[in-house]
Amino acid sequence: QSTRCSLKLSLLLATLLVCDLVDAFIHVPFAPPPCPAGSRRGVLNKFRMSNEPSDAKEIVADPFSSVSKGKSRGETATKDTGRENAAQEQVDFLTYIFGKPGELDRDLAMLGTSRRRFLTINAASVIVALGANFLGVTSYLLGLLPDSQGLDLLPAELSGFYPVRGWKRYRGEGAFQFEVPQGWLQDQAVTFANAAGPADRVQGMKKRAAPMVRTAVAFGPPKGDFKENVSVVKSRIPAGFTLSSLGEPSVAAQRLLDSAIAPAGSGKEATLLDATREQRGIGGEVYQFEYVVRLGSGVRLHNICAVAARGDTLYSLTALSPEEEWGDKKESLQRMARSFKLV
Repeated sequence: QSTRCSLKLSLLLATLLVCDLVDAFIHVPFAPPPCPAGSRRGVLNKFRMSNEPSDAKEIVADPFSSVSKGKSRGETATKDTGRENAAQEQVDFLTYIFGKPGELDRDLAMLGTSRRRFLTINAASVIVALGANFLGVTSYLLGLLPDSQGLDLLPAELSGFYPVRGWKRYRGEGAFQFEVPQGWLQDQAVTFANAAGPADRVQGMKKRAAPMVRTAVAFGPPKGDFKENVSVVKSRIPAGFTLSSLGEPSVAAQRLLDSAIAPAGSGKEATLLDATREQRGIGGEVYQFEYVVRLGSGVRLHNICAVAARGDTLYSLTALSPEEEWGDKKESLQRMARSFKLV
């Protein structure tokens, strides 16, 4: 969706520029007006004329009249001197670009436009280019800010469309947010399942009850598998539940591993590595766990999990990768977990 939006805005920008150029060339006259001495075009024209062959200067003289020849030679000498003075005249940079006072307006008039229209079209082009992130210019400018401040400047609705320093921010259901790598893709199977609304489906004469546990969103690298991804799971909890009611982070994490991640008889083994708590803005307290799970097939997955609660819902983000690849992907996965919070 963000790609289609960028393409539409880019096409709009290109259309505006092409229309302005076509309109400008249509109104170009054949004969330019005279240029003041020392102006941008005036200096260039005089410099060009000063290098023309001397025979061309004398074509206008009468070849059979000595008086005309003498007069022509005198005028030529005077003109040569004027041309040399004009060529040697110092013109500052701004005058060379914009011309002397009034010359810019004359040049714009030659193109069939005006200063106001010129500035309006170019200002609109800049706004459209920034809005469409044309050639990544918006992402580049936001990336000049330190840390994640570039993402913080963006409205919540747009933070997922403008990657900054290779990262974008996802806000889900107006309840939570976290950062993901720019190249990671959203799991469409999870998106379609949520859009179907299992709580609204009818089987016979009954409605299905809303699930106790549901995956809200998931992301992963292109052509990835279950071994490397990040997901947010929503769980229903009793009203009034708080994380502190679970005890210290290490106690809560071990209880989670024993009851949900690797319960007895599941064939899985879980080892807790670290557990901390942190206050993250207005979203409240977040417990963060790091652990390794050994599956029945022998595959070892390194996980980092961030958990937060609000009302009757528990939100848990889990980022994981194969244990043998953890060293290379540690920083990215930890950043996803650190950026998770309720909003």
